Amino acid sequence: MTRAALPPRRSGQVRRPPNKRVSRSLTWVQILAVGLIAAFASGIYAVGISPSFAIRTLAIHGDTFTSESIVRSILGMDDQPNAFRVDTDAAARALVRLPAVKSASVQVHLPSTVVVTLVERQPKLVWIIGERRYVVDEDGLLFGLVDDAGNPVPSDAGPLASPNTDAALATDTTSPAATDASGSPVVAVTVSPSPTPSPTPTPTPNKTVKPKVTPKPSPTKKGAATPKPSAVASADASANPTYDASLVPSLAPAPTGNPAASSGPGALGLAVVFDRRKGDAGMALGSVIDPINLDAAYRLAAVTPVDLGSNAAALAVVLDDDHGFTVSSVPAGWVAEFGFYTPTARKDTVIPVQVRDLRSALGNWGENKVAWVYLVSDVSDNHVDTVILR
Repeated sequence: MTRAALPPRRSGQVRRPPNKRVSRSLTWVQILAVGLIAAFASGIYAVGISPSFAIRTLAIHGDTFTSESIVRSILGMDDQPNAFRVDTDAAARALVRLPAVKSASVQVHLPSTVVVTLVERQPKLVWIIGERRYVVDEDGLLFGLVDDAGNPVPSDAGPLASPNTDAALATDTTSPAATDASGSPVVAVTVSPSPTPSPTPTPTPNKTVKPKVTPKPSPTKKGAATPKPSAVASADASANPTYDASLVPSLAPAPTGNPAASSGPGALGLAVVFDRRKGDAGMALGSVIDPINLDAAYRLAAVTPVDLGSNAAALAVVLDDDHGFTVSSVPAGWVAEFGFYTPTARKDTVIPVQVRDLRSALGNWGENKVAWVYLVSDVSDNHVDTVILR
């Protein structure tokens, strides 16, 4: 039997032929892609410097207490920035820090328009400090100005330095790309408000100073006979008292309205509080009224002559360091001292009782005979009120 011959075995290592690397040239697709990227970059640069996209038009909505000049300054419109270089996010954050602005929306409408929409704070009171008439929101923030007739005055005050800026940034929301009614691209950002700054606590007021008299009048409880002088009376004292001007405390009357002032269609018919406290003389836009005084001011400013059975044309609410809150008739006739209020010892929840007592005093004596009323009411029913008559 014949066997097939096996191939001989080879000793040593087997060598494989080396792989040859062939460098390929760019394909036409790659060349086209590079060209498109270069053209796109050049187009972006050209658009970014093109005068055709320079911002020339500003449209503002909701700017009752905010001036156009401060909005233009924040947007940098004096230099006519390019529409694609306007930082709407930063602009909205700056706008929401203006005293009157609660929220802001900034939109770029190509090719050359910026639309700013402001939501401003709602005024609740006119708070007069010196010659400046501020408007106050529900949190006590002095955020705007009005003139003598109650017409809003747009303010140039810039963004307020606030420790709550970071908190405001955390609530920013950016809207997606959109188009306006004409189909133009819109770039927009809306910023929600920063938290209202906390008010600085008001120092404890000095105790109300009673008028210096000779002899000094003593408070009289209801039903008790009133000692001398006869100008001090309770509700049940004898009629026809004599008037001693030295008994009436010194209080600068609230100024009368400016007859030359005229109300426009946007004039605010808000109640007014005159703040004559020395510690508040330096308050300005962005300052916050103490919450206790703010609440008392709301309550007293809501009182009308009808509530008191008075024939006065109006009432004036004044806050000062000597008497606390006072309410007086306009034109000047009688003054009622409501005093100071505290968080615990003498809350302003006694104001309805004081209003009731004032109405009784004016009704019993006739408001033409009343000069000054001390409303010393407290939380108890056994309170004492002193009336100084003319």
